[in-house]
Amino acid sequence: MQTEIVIPAGKPYDFISTLRSHGWVSLLPNTPDENLSAFSRVERLSSGLVASLEVSAGPGKEPRIFINARIRKRLSKNEISEITKRVSYMLRLDENLQPFYAICKKRGGPWIRFSAGSGYLLRSPAVFEDLVKVICTINIQWGGTKRMVRELVEAFGSPFPPDASLRAFPTPKEIAAVSEKEFNRRVKLGYRSGYVYELSSRIARGELDIGVFMEQAASTEEIKKRLLAVKGVGKYAAASMLMLLGRYDQIPVDTVFRAFMKAKYFQNEDYDEGKALSKYDEWGKWKYLAYWNEMLTHYSQKVEKL
Repeated sequence: MQTEIVIPAGKPYDFISTLRSHGWVSLLPNTPDENLSAFSRVERLSSGLVASLEVSAGPGKEPRIFINARIRKRLSKNEISEITKRVSYMLRLDENLQPFYAICKKRGGPWIRFSAGSGYLLRSPAVFEDLVKVICTINIQWGGTKRMVRELVEAFGSPFPPDASLRAFPTPKEIAAVSEKEFNRRVKLGYRSGYVYELSSRIARGELDIGVFMEQAASTEEIKKRLLAVKGVGKYAAASMLMLLGRYDQIPVDTVFRAFMKAKYFQNEDYDEGKALSKYDEWGKWKYLAYWNEMLTHYSQKVEKL
């Protein structure tokens, strides 16, 4: 069965720039098309059904998002609602970047381009998936991250019945259902293995409710404190997760940040991390978006000049 679900963006929204905003679209179970203008993923619904979703967008400043859902039975209203909510969360259709755009307009120059629906950063439809993927980015090159996520999906994800090679991202229970020794045998995550297994086991046993990371009433500092209490989550991972949760007032300091700052601001002087971070103080709660979009612009201009 195929069901088309249509979601109005309801605001100026650049779907393609969202897909291209960072590497999340290329981490399984996401699979981008060859033009990086649409993507597909396998999703395990709360009912246990596994669906294949193809996500694209129509033209216009306020495009409609099209989801072609393939599944073995007719989708119920609840299942359609669940798919709609998950894809909307991934694409951040409920986020409002107008305050960020207002600052961009005031600054003028190249910042003007971030005032017409761009700047959104793709994320996963569930906090658990994002948290595991962030752990898989710690102290490793991007190719290693892709490999580790692929192994997790292939070893533990629920298969899409018409094509068992396509799998959803594993749930905590699917990972915790095997022993830690068996988990380590089936996937090679290095020292991160213990972090992912303990996280999955604690959630599966009901000891950790990751819903607390999404409490809108809590301050960013409180959410950060909760994230840092998760084994394996340090300052970099916590700042990355805050971005994925829609909180942009922290910048994850890693080799990418340092390399960009040295190339952009510290060509003629020694790099100073405090000074580097202070470059974005005036952006307030939009620091991460300012840093990330400035970095993307910087490197894209370099490529265009080649």
